[in-house]
This record gives sequence, C-alpha cells and structure tokens, in this order.
Amino acid sequence: MFTRDVEADRHATALVRTWGGTAPCDWLPDLAVQLRAFRPTVAALAFSGNEGTPCMRGRDLVAAYRADVGQAVDQLTAAGVAVVLVEAPPRSDQPVDAAGRTALDRVWQRIAADHRPGGVVTVAPAGRVVTDNGRFTPTLHCTRGETCGPSGFVTVRSPDGTHFCPLTVPPMTACPLPSPGAARYGAAIAQASLSAGADRDGGSGDPAGGRDAASRDGTAVQAELIPPGQVGTVRHP
Repeated sequence: MFTRDVEADRHATALVRTWGGTAPCDWLPDLAVQLRAFRPTVAALAFSGNEGTPCMRGRDLVAAYRADVGQAVDQLTAAGVAVVLVEAPPRSDQPVDAAGRTALDRVWQRIAADHRPGGVVTVAPAGRVVTDNGRFTPTLHCTRGETCGPSGFVTVRSPDGTHFCPLTVPPMTACPLPSPGAARYGAAIAQASLSAGADRDGGSGDPAGGRDAASRDGTAVQAELIPPGQVGTVRHP
C-alpha cells in the first residue's frame, strides 16, 4: 500500500525493505548500501518493538531503539535525506500514555526534537488511523472505498492483537483478504513521506520538476507492510 500510494504521485519511486521480527539494528548495514544504490530523498522508518534478533540481545529495548534509530537518522540526514519516523499502532497488550503514545512513539518525538529547527526529521502519527485516539481497537467505522458489513465497521487489526490482516496468518505470509488496517497505515506513511519530500524540495509539491513517471530511471520493489520492522525510502528524480 505504501508503494502504491507513493508511486501514484507519479514523481516518486519507492523502495521497501522489510522483514518481520527485525529491529533497527538489523537494518543499519543495509541502510548504508541503499544510500549508495537507491539514493533516496526521503526515508520512512517504522518499527514497533521487536527485540528477538541477535543485535538486540542483552539490550534495553527503549535505549537500544533510541541509539540505533538515532544513528540511522544521523546517517540519513548527513546524506541530505529527509526522515519520517513512523508511530506504529499499539498492540492489544501494549500500554499507551494519556496522549495515546507508546514508549517508542515518545522516543521518535525526542529524536525529532533533537534535529530541530532544521525540520528534516518529522514524526508521522500513522498509527492513529487504525486506533481509537491512540488506543488499540480491532474495528473502526468504514471510510470511503472500503467494503463494510451491516454494522458499518471494518476490521483493522488481526485477532493476534498485533498485525493488520483480519485473519491470523503465519509470519511473512500475505493476507488472503482485503486488509483495511494495512491500507490505512500504508497510505498514512505514504502521505507523510510525500509531504516530507515536498518540504525538502521547497514546498513546490513537484520535486521532479514536472517530469513524467515514464522518464524515471529508478526501480520499485514492493513488499507487504508487515510490522514491526520496516524501512521505506522514496526518491524523487
């Protein structure tokens, strides 16, 4: 959904790098590679708290995420890339504060604050589109374009309390049904990424200078957004 909505802009090419269960530290080596190979103008980083991979062993989750995402942000901004830190929707068992933010959401706010007033690091409250004012909910009212039942609601979270698919499916397995939660979340990240790109290029809204999509020399790699553990980048030619 992220790729579809970014590339509907016709002036941007999206690359999604994702693998379920990963943490920010797993992606630091690949980030350096993609800075050279893909040359993004915007990077959206979305993680919701995995800590089962070797690079997280023996580390405090919040401290590790702040250090590793901070390192990624420093690396990206040094290369002139605008960064969008994505708030993930809470799991059903995950506490949120009075503002509806998880502990990691608060980390993203602190990292963004550290990079003001440059404005090159923003926080996208994308998780809000699949929550009840920041709090977990399995269903929400239908919006335009969604197919809903007689109740007027759609399922936006999986029965497992973590993912988006209306059914519980094995990890890294495509959802066999329409997934309104994934569509809403992906669209919110795409919108925030395109806005960051427009701001980076002077707010013109046309960072490609009017070039048609057919003239792009980039590549697009689409992957299902299966949180947690996502790194999305956008390039404007």
